[in-house]
Amino acid sequence: MAHTTKKTKSPSSQRSTRTLERLANLVPHPRYGTEIVPSGQVGDDDVIPGPPEWSKDVTFPESAIPADVRKQNFSTMSHLHWYVDTLRDCWMCKRPFIFFAREQKYWYETLRFRVEADCHECVECRASLRTVRRRLKRYGELVGKRELTDEDMLALASDVAFLWTHGLLRDEQRLRRIRNRALRQVPDGAATRALDELVATLPKS
Repeated sequence: MAHTTKKTKSPSSQRSTRTLERLANLVPHPRYGTEIVPSGQVGDDDVIPGPPEWSKDVTFPESAIPADVRKQNFSTMSHLHWYVDTLRDCWMCKRPFIFFAREQKYWYETLRFRVEADCHECVECRASLRTVRRRLKRYGELVGKRELTDEDMLALASDVAFLWTHGLLRDEQRLRRIRNRALRQVPDGAATRALDELVATLPKS
């Protein structure tokens, strides 16, 4: 596919008030920031696909970069021929963020995520999700063990407190049992003290 190096004009003057408001309140990306940067790789004859009509997403054609389809991992879906900065709202926190063209290229060509995979959470919520998954995994590994090292006991106390405060653990008796276990084994640990303070705030059964 041939491309020119002619830059397209930024359509900032044509953006709706709602789009401008969303752009002014973006969740910043630690690597890509918040700015729409023209790629200089879009020619007058290039057709950059936009979002579906029903979508609230907004794309910025001037940011588009061509994809190397040879590096993409796909199955049921066709190749992506362009990556383009896309403004969308996070499914978790509802704040606006940009799924950057450069980020998409990294996802689909370096990390080789399947092209069916899409990004629906801002970078901050993605980090939170990774933390939750990591904590859940470690909690699941530790909670069933009869013998724990002091380090593992403190990790379990920390994880159970974290999962409780995030609404992911609802078994109050388990929370209390792990608190009691931590008090016996590592009474002076910071995680033990934090868990004990959490249990103290619960209504007495």
